[in-house]
Amino acid sequence: MKKRRAFTLIELLVVIAIIALLLSVVLPSLKRAKDYAKQVVCAARLRQVGLAMTNYSQSYESLPDSLDRDGHAEFGHGYALYRGDKSEYSYSNGKLIPLRWAKLYEAGFMDTPEAFYCPGNRMEGYKYESYENPAPWGTLPQDYNTADSLGIAHNQWVRMGYTYFPIPSGTPKWDSNSPPRLELAKKFVQLHHAIPYATDILHTRSNLSHQRSQNNEDTYDASNKYMVNALYADAHVSGCKDTEVFEHEVWDDFAKSTVGYDVYYDTVFRLIGGQ
Repeated sequence: MKKRRAFTLIELLVVIAIIALLLSVVLPSLKRAKDYAKQVVCAARLRQVGLAMTNYSQSYESLPDSLDRDGHAEFGHGYALYRGDKSEYSYSNGKLIPLRWAKLYEAGFMDTPEAFYCPGNRMEGYKYESYENPAPWGTLPQDYNTADSLGIAHNQWVRMGYTYFPIPSGTPKWDSNSPPRLELAKKFVQLHHAIPYATDILHTRSNLSHQRSQNNEDTYDASNKYMVNALYADAHVSGCKDTEVFEHEVWDDFAKSTVGYDVYYDTVFRLIGGQ
């Protein structure tokens, strides 16, 4: 019988090197394809919400908003869906008070809560999966809420993966020399058509849902590819990649807590809309 020749160590090393080289070429392409798929799903979900918003507004002749205990529109947290803290909002027969887009879900215009979340969300508190434990979705308290020494949560939230900030037409943009009182649009016809009224979750640059690489620094990285999906009044969704938007100093000011949510949202939304 003939004796079979085995692979030599050098041949094995060559094969391993070739496989490693192929993986180094293929894996980045697979990551880009996966990231693009997340962008597509994210935009589709945002458009689904936009259609539900249109139907809701036609039925109720108003935009879903959240009111404080004095009946004023509260816009500081454009990502809130439900809230149950007892300082401003309270329980109603053990049920949390719905805010903003949660009213679409409560009224039956949205039947899939996953649509309130982008698959590219990076922060745990803004992922759908984070609000299934304890089940079902929307059950509180969650691990992301603060509690006192007795274990009583005073800041109970259900967060979504998008930012809702409906800017009305005719309102001036924020000016540091004479900041105006910011008001939200209360009806669909009041929405500024050139400015989006919702986007992917806005936080720091490092937490944007769509970017080429995960940069833990909040400073602007010119080599990174930032992108934000934006929803407009006519229900269309477009992706903003404009570098002038992401290099603006308002991102740094927000990261340093020198401006609040209202100024931050107002500025970024107007930048995306080119206003």
